[in-house]
Amino acid sequence: MPDPAPGGGTAAWGRPVAVLAVATFAMGTDSFVVAGILPQIAHGLNASVGATGQVITVFALTVAIAAPCMAALTSKIPRKPLMAVALAVFVLANTVSAAAPTLPLLLAARVAAGLGAAMYTPNASAAAAAMAGPARRGRALAVILGGLTVGTVLGVPAGTAIGQRVSWRASLVFVAAIGLVALLGLLVALPRLPLPPAVPLRARFRVFGQPRVVGIVVFMLLASMSSITVYAYIAEVLGKNAHITGTTLAVTLLLWGAGGMAGSFGSGWLTDHWAAEKTLLLAIAGLVITLAALAIATSVPVAAIVMFLNGAAAWAVATPNNHRLTELVPQLPSVVISFNSSGIYAGQALGAAVGGLLIDGGLSVRSLCMVGALLALAAGVLHLLMGRPTRADT
Repeated sequence: MPDPAPGGGTAAWGRPVAVLAVATFAMGTDSFVVAGILPQIAHGLNASVGATGQVITVFALTVAIAAPCMAALTSKIPRKPLMAVALAVFVLANTVSAAAPTLPLLLAARVAAGLGAAMYTPNASAAAAAMAGPARRGRALAVILGGLTVGTVLGVPAGTAIGQRVSWRASLVFVAAIGLVALLGLLVALPRLPLPPAVPLRARFRVFGQPRVVGIVVFMLLASMSSITVYAYIAEVLGKNAHITGTTLAVTLLLWGAGGMAGSFGSGWLTDHWAAEKTLLLAIAGLVITLAALAIATSVPVAAIVMFLNGAAAWAVATPNNHRLTELVPQLPSVVISFNSSGIYAGQALGAAVGGLLIDGGLSVRSLCMVGALLALAAGVLHLLMGRPTRADT
């Protein structure tokens, strides 16, 4: 298949970018669906809910650590075969996850799935930008990010419903099946892609040595950690606080995903029209309030409204944070964005780990929500302390 002309019409890049987004849809579903079926996994493997929550930890931690390293180590491998191998690893790992007879084997399979996601997602974004060309780069990147967002809106509730009605193993087979469809589509629809310029690890970590970059990434880590500390155990939180289970739980998670889509796209508009710093302050304030509100949301309607708003706040952080990072280091945007992604996944890993320890230690779900709110408040304090960038920062 011939290469699409850079910046050509939608017909040239629209189909291959849409195929790439099918895989990010699978990965978005994979990142969050475990939270909706955590009690079922724990019961099926005869493990505690807190211990089983580390399934989320190892996936997120693997992506956080592996993404920047894999980008450097695989810089000389052609993009199409690299993404095909990454998707194959992801599909196989989810298939093994679905068949895992013990928690240790499930944890090992989730590490493998995280490696596949770490290899795939940054390369999919770079490939989409290259195919669309400068004039349409933003739209192409939005499609890739949209796959992750739609995964939370549609994939997570669908996977949760499958887990509630069939089994948790069927939920992971569902994720693997979507990944397989994406792999087949990639092999058919994706053209040959040029290798992007290589950025060695030394140059990447030189950028990370800038104090303001560190502060912005730590802010992202705290914000992500605050959200996932509660969301990883949301089936327990909603079940005990508002008696939400089964189909009602799937619908509530759908509302959280819908809020996430509103926050994801809305934060981009606010960042363009209102500045990144103000948008982030609004998002963090929303996180603090909604996480605290989950502790006292004891009715289904109230819990549903809070979950929608919490999803909007949680997903409104990444875009303006990416924006201020790329303003700070405009010469290496892909590098600083990879650090932001590592902050997101590291926060998810820590949040799931800490939440699991607290739950197993006897902490109530209401207190867990307050812990999440305090972490979000810490992120807000750090944001205020950093202030706006100065010439010394850049």
